[in-house]
Amino acid sequence: MEELRERALGDGWRKLVVDGVAATPVSLKRGPAVKVVDGSRTETVPREEWAARLDSLLASARNVHLLAPAGDVHARRTKKGRWLVSHGKASSQTPVVDAHDRERHRALPQDHPLFRATKISRDKERQVQHYVELLRPLPLWDRDVIRVVDAGCGKAYMSLALVAYGREVGTRVELVGLDTNPEVIATVRTIADQLGYAEAEFEATSIEHYESDQPIDLLVSLHACDTATDEAIAAGVRLGAEAIVVAPCCHHELAAQIAGKKDALLRHGLLLGRQADLVTDALRAAALETVGYRVDVIEFVSAEHTAKNVMLRAEHSWSATRAERAAAEYVELRDRWGVEPAIERLLGDRLAVSRAR
Repeated sequence: MEELRERALGDGWRKLVVDGVAATPVSLKRGPAVKVVDGSRTETVPREEWAARLDSLLASARNVHLLAPAGDVHARRTKKGRWLVSHGKASSQTPVVDAHDRERHRALPQDHPLFRATKISRDKERQVQHYVELLRPLPLWDRDVIRVVDAGCGKAYMSLALVAYGREVGTRVELVGLDTNPEVIATVRTIADQLGYAEAEFEATSIEHYESDQPIDLLVSLHACDTATDEAIAAGVRLGAEAIVVAPCCHHELAAQIAGKKDALLRHGLLLGRQADLVTDALRAAALETVGYRVDVIEFVSAEHTAKNVMLRAEHSWSATRAERAAAEYVELRDRWGVEPAIERLLGDRLAVSRAR
């Protein structure tokens, strides 16, 4: 433990995480300092005061992670007060550069090995960074370990980014990627092995048939087509996920059901499709709130790249008032459009709503 402290007082380290409090060396006009982020509170500690602040942080710490290009150091205090220290390969080879506090902060270093291994474009890289930023507010990152299931993982570069970010902040992300295509699974396994992500595993199966004997902290599903998004949401509820994040793709099911309602809004195919998008995702959000989640509907990908740019970010937080309001809104919207959404069928008895007469 003394070695970790000495390294944190010297140069050459990139980030220190002490029970969720993150410290990063920075260079300010007034001299070198350490930026300390504790939840929503950020402060800069002059370098000459850093030793005292570090000792204060370590005094009651349970878990400490020091990240550096020369190698990471992880320490955990046992119930008896003994420190268990381990050394690991550097989570990033990015050279240490004292960042000015006005420099734009990225979730992952721009030259992170993930981007080379996945061979994604600059545009996709920006989407990955934005995706991680959207998931950073989830309180799960305060934990030592979180278990993530990616339903319909495809090339999985978004979920592998969560593993990478977990290493950045000292949280082990145990990822399970699911896809029905065995060739895709073989490809992403190779990428994960290349990156040394032993905490990531992949299975050639559908989310419908996936079972877990461990609690799920987060279920994600990006651009799953049509009712596959509903299947992912239902699986997240079934598996007891504390957070569910989906970015839906096409919405054919309800488009076909409301197509017969010809009026000025629905006469044109483009407008019909967009209305179906809105109705489908509003019903999904209401269904999630009815079964105990708090839902944010946010923009995922910029509209200039795709019209399918909505993300539902849901955190389990039971509120009887919210559930009652959401159930009423769900029924009103469903019956106003006269549709039978897949989400209701898939959630079954968990979604306690009735058909209006």
